[in-house]
Amino acid sequence: MTYKNLCLVSGITVILKVIYIIIIQENISGIEDFTIAKNIVKYHQFSEFINLGGTAFKLPIYPYFLSFFIWLLGAKGLVGVAIFQAILSFFLPILIFQILKTFSQDNIGILAGFLFLLSPAYFLYSASIEATNIFILILLIWLLLYFKVWFGNQLEIKWTIIFGAITAILFLTQVIIVPLAVIMMLGLLIFKKLNFQKFSILVFTALLLYSPWVIRNYYVFNQIVLSKTPAWQNIYYGFTPNGQLLDDLKLIPMARDHYIYQMRDEIDELNMEKIYKNEVAKATQWKPHYFIKKALSNAFCLYYVPPKYFSDDSLVLLLGRKIYVVLVNLISLISLAFLYKKSKPLFWFSLLFFANFTFPYVVGHAANMRFKLDFEWYQLILIAFFLVEISDKYYKQKSAF
Repeated sequence: MTYKNLCLVSGITVILKVIYIIIIQENISGIEDFTIAKNIVKYHQFSEFINLGGTAFKLPIYPYFLSFFIWLLGAKGLVGVAIFQAILSFFLPILIFQILKTFSQDNIGILAGFLFLLSPAYFLYSASIEATNIFILILLIWLLLYFKVWFGNQLEIKWTIIFGAITAILFLTQVIIVPLAVIMMLGLLIFKKLNFQKFSILVFTALLLYSPWVIRNYYVFNQIVLSKTPAWQNIYYGFTPNGQLLDDLKLIPMARDHYIYQMRDEIDELNMEKIYKNEVAKATQWKPHYFIKKALSNAFCLYYVPPKYFSDDSLVLLLGRKIYVVLVNLISLISLAFLYKKSKPLFWFSLLFFANFTFPYVVGHAANMRFKLDFEWYQLILIAFFLVEISDKYYKQKSAF
């Protein structure tokens, strides 16, 4: 396996994805992001329901990304999005390799890249109209720049500004990455990987480019909304029949959930948040055991499959996801044990990484497969590390005899 072969196979995979999207994929549809994107094109307004005005239900990068293709291609816009997302996916295994190269772990990087290309979920996901498709790309670019700085590459002022700009774009794509990224950025200053001047430029650039979203939200809602509005909605959804696996935690009846869902196009999202909070209060009476049990149930669904797929034992789902993800999780755990012996800092970073992507969903809900796909690529890196370690030990023992 070589870097050249990785690029070649990634290119072939893109071609196969495009063929799949054009010939096999029966329907490409979107939900909130797509609705907002259509309204951007038609009404020039970032809104899900025009009668309610502007929205912060979704962060802006992906809806604006979709709106470009809707404006350009009209009814064929989503097909264009899916094809372009497939093309963008060419760079993902290459970026994974480049990140591992900064650690002088080329073999692990190449193997992790191939494992990414072999993932059934990542192959199919280019046809999904979800922010994950561009979030992973932006995050990998951000991590590549970050680790280049960490390992001693001094950024010129222009690259510091670019790093700050990518940070703002990343934060405006998926809020879940913000806590981890902020901690990592502070690490650059604390461990003197960036001097105070360049760190200030980095932070200033990120804040400058992020601030229009906050200012716009204040203008729309007459209060500060730093990121997105959904908070209690996510907690509420974790107690509904569609969002929960365990029957004794489905505290919101289906009919009641449907009734509340129908209110979304009549009541603005901040007032809907109050309704969601009130529904959670009535359903749980704030009894802690409901939230603890829900957290455990959500964690299980996050690392296995969402509730709606749990009873689906079709061959495609069984082999393509259920068995696959169990193996990925199991080998990742074994790999973490190996990593602890080899590099404790990377071991603790890995735990922090998983905690960052797990905590919001154990609090809210884990009803979407994309939640895990945001970070499953990192597990593939751990698996590649494990396989290379085992291979090296085998050949060392073999050569000793």
